[in-house]
Amino acid sequence: MATASILVPAAQYLRRSTGLQGCSLEQQALAIAAYAAARGFAVVATYCDDSSGLDLKGRPGLRQLLSAALGTAPPFRTILTYDVSRWGRFQDLDESAHYEFLCRKAGLAVEYCAEPFDNDGSPEANLIKQVKRAMAAEYSRALSERIALAKRQLAAKGYCQSSAPFGYRRHVIDPKGRVVAVLERGQIKVANHHRVVLRPGPDAEVATVRRIFRSYAIGGLKPRAVADQLNAEGAPAGLAPYWTAVRLRQLLANEVYRGVYVYGRSRRRLQGPIEPQPPPTWVRAPGALPALVSEVLFEAAQQALRRGRRGHAAPNIGPRRSRRRTDAEMLDDLRTLLANKQRLDSGLIDEAPGLLGACAYHKRFGGLRRAYALIGYDPRTWSRPNPTSASRHAPES
Repeated sequence: MATASILVPAAQYLRRSTGLQGCSLEQQALAIAAYAAARGFAVVATYCDDSSGLDLKGRPGLRQLLSAALGTAPPFRTILTYDVSRWGRFQDLDESAHYEFLCRKAGLAVEYCAEPFDNDGSPEANLIKQVKRAMAAEYSRALSERIALAKRQLAAKGYCQSSAPFGYRRHVIDPKGRVVAVLERGQIKVANHHRVVLRPGPDAEVATVRRIFRSYAIGGLKPRAVADQLNAEGAPAGLAPYWTAVRLRQLLANEVYRGVYVYGRSRRRLQGPIEPQPPPTWVRAPGALPALVSEVLFEAAQQALRRGRRGHAAPNIGPRRSRRRTDAEMLDDLRTLLANKQRLDSGLIDEAPGLLGACAYHKRFGGLRRAYALIGYDPRTWSRPNPTSASRHAPES
């Protein structure tokens, strides 16, 4: 046993992706402690993440560890982690190797305490390590596919797999159909044998939904006029600060209000970009939840949207309105929104007063990501700068 005077200072990195994961943070810490005691290390710093290992963006613990390791005087000489998969399940194997290389370049070794090999740079260790990285990446990919398939199967049975739309709430039910909890935004069910269904929400929200349909389909009001009325009266708007014409059209076209649960309109694979999916691939479950409006009223609203008799038909609004502004003006609007909000997404763009909708940007620039690139914004690496830095990074138009 090494004496305290010659123990090598080490940092430990712990990670778990969910609270239900078998390899808990405590188990990892115990295994690392045993490894440190046997190898002559003293753990002087701990960095921890409760997140997926797919990328660096959502792992503040690893980012802090790398920042300390690459600093001028790190307080440790070695980094201890449980195994290769705890370091990360990066889909690009070179990314995992890159972060280890940066540490090694700074004079710090990375040791995997539960692996059957020493990370000593030998050909055997490098080969095994690369295989382990590939296995970790494949595990995440296969798990993602299994989860996606399971969600589609549950959605086909009418069980909610997404957030609740305005006017509804998510209810957790047991195998006998009894309600055991009502979930708030961001909350998830705990028991695997429980299911989540959509049920009507507060009376005020239900009344607002019905009023929107009646005002548009029967009263003949334009979406902007309906939004102005609702905002003037302080009608509930859910999580949004106010109603907009864009949001009203989205609500009017949502089949959930006729009692049909639709899932799979978009998909995000392994924390990549959100990709719209073609309608034939959507999962539809008629009668999965109580309708808030009658079939007759819902169809009347759809006919009005399709005819575009009020000049606000959703399929045509982007091309017509976007021609009134130049590319430079549209990009300037986007820069202003970024400076104010410090981030961008389609919802923020649609809700911003005076800004053309996300559809218009998509059609004008060939996609939102292309428009983002033209103003120097990358949602994967953006670090919420001060408003002045947004213009500093933006290219000239």
